[in-house]
Amino acid sequence: MGKKSAFRGKELYALILLSLMNLFLFADQNLMAPNLTQIARDFNFTDVQRDVMLGGNISFVFWILGALVTLGIGYLTDLVSRKKLFIITIIIGELPCLLTGFAQNYTQLFWLRALTGIGIGGAIPLTFSFVGDYFSHDSRAIAAAYLGLAEGLGIAIGQLIAGFIGPEYGWRLPFIIIALPNFVLVVVYWLTIKEPPRGIAEISLKHLIEEGKVYTGKINWASYRDLFKIKTNIMVFLQGIPGTVPWGVFFIFLNDFYSQDKGFSVEVATLIVMMVGAAAIIGGFAGGVIGNWLYNIKPKYLPMLCGTSTLIGIIPMAMLLNYPSQIGVQNPSVVFPLAIGFITGFTVTITGPNIKAILLNVNSPETRGSIFSLFNLTDSLGKGFGPVIISLLIMGFGRLWAFNIANLFWLVCGIILLFMVITFPKDEAALNKLLEERAKEMRN
Repeated sequence: MGKKSAFRGKELYALILLSLMNLFLFADQNLMAPNLTQIARDFNFTDVQRDVMLGGNISFVFWILGALVTLGIGYLTDLVSRKKLFIITIIIGELPCLLTGFAQNYTQLFWLRALTGIGIGGAIPLTFSFVGDYFSHDSRAIAAAYLGLAEGLGIAIGQLIAGFIGPEYGWRLPFIIIALPNFVLVVVYWLTIKEPPRGIAEISLKHLIEEGKVYTGKINWASYRDLFKIKTNIMVFLQGIPGTVPWGVFFIFLNDFYSQDKGFSVEVATLIVMMVGAAAIIGGFAGGVIGNWLYNIKPKYLPMLCGTSTLIGIIPMAMLLNYPSQIGVQNPSVVFPLAIGFITGFTVTITGPNIKAILLNVNSPETRGSIFSLFNLTDSLGKGFGPVIISLLIMGFGRLWAFNIANLFWLVCGIILLFMVITFPKDEAALNKLLEERAKEMRN
């Protein structure tokens, strides 16, 4: 499982299939944003109800309920067949997405979106538990980058479909289009993918497992509690909540903000958000490649890259938000918003795959499902509370001030990430020592 073979054969095929399934899961999460006002008009909502009930409340339940349920899925990931659990999770996520296309009132929409969030949240710990056993420590950032590429592409595709099909054919159709492919892919996955042995990608365990030895690590409540003793884990949790709040602006409000407050058409506003999404795809992938390169020079460079890029991203985000209104301007130029949107999306997504590689490299194989469910919880708390916080700020200060305040949450996030320069190398060394001890147990 070294560098030469990391992206060949069954590992590459598994990564591609996992990426495709995550692509369609993540495509769902942003389907409401381009047509937020259309949905509000359909349900006879005021503009304030649009921002609070659609932009805030539904986003909250989507992320929070899903995250709470997937804490259990994460724990089960380290106990039962991950393959079967993954299939069940995908179906749980896609059925309500499909049924959202037939929602007739706000209550139906609210609960269908809540159930859809379970699928996305549950897939995350399972996916990265697989990645930890398909790829070794020196190639996990690149593997995470490919997954991030798929997730970002999924968000962009969902935004594009909703933004261009929604105004013409209604906001419901995009949910049906996005849900259908995973029902086919889940069958392909069941028939063609073999679950990797837990721990086989670790250098000290690989040959022992290939010889038929069984990895001795097992998840239990004691090892679950020990996850909170790893300082890098704590840092990741602490940066996750403030770090995801500004994304609420992108995912929920920016499309509608540029079409209603900045004077652009829905289609042009969708293109601007799409540019952010396209840059996020490129930035996330490039960030994983750069992070992998820096990690192999010196591990502490990985969190250093994360913190620095997050802090730099605050500047173009502020420029994007404060672009002058074009209401009343004939044929407003879209060049600057597109350019600054690209810079913003590229810069702030460098952190994503590298944070996941950091988690994989400081947590043992039997706890990776659990740690990624906890990571997803903090991430979802930010995504869930973020739009609620932003909607409350909107009521107090108006949209522009609310979005600028949300942007400053990345300042807190970046500072915490830089502290990981100290904790990450120490925690990784501690894990390597633990795995060497496990290898001795297996030999005996």
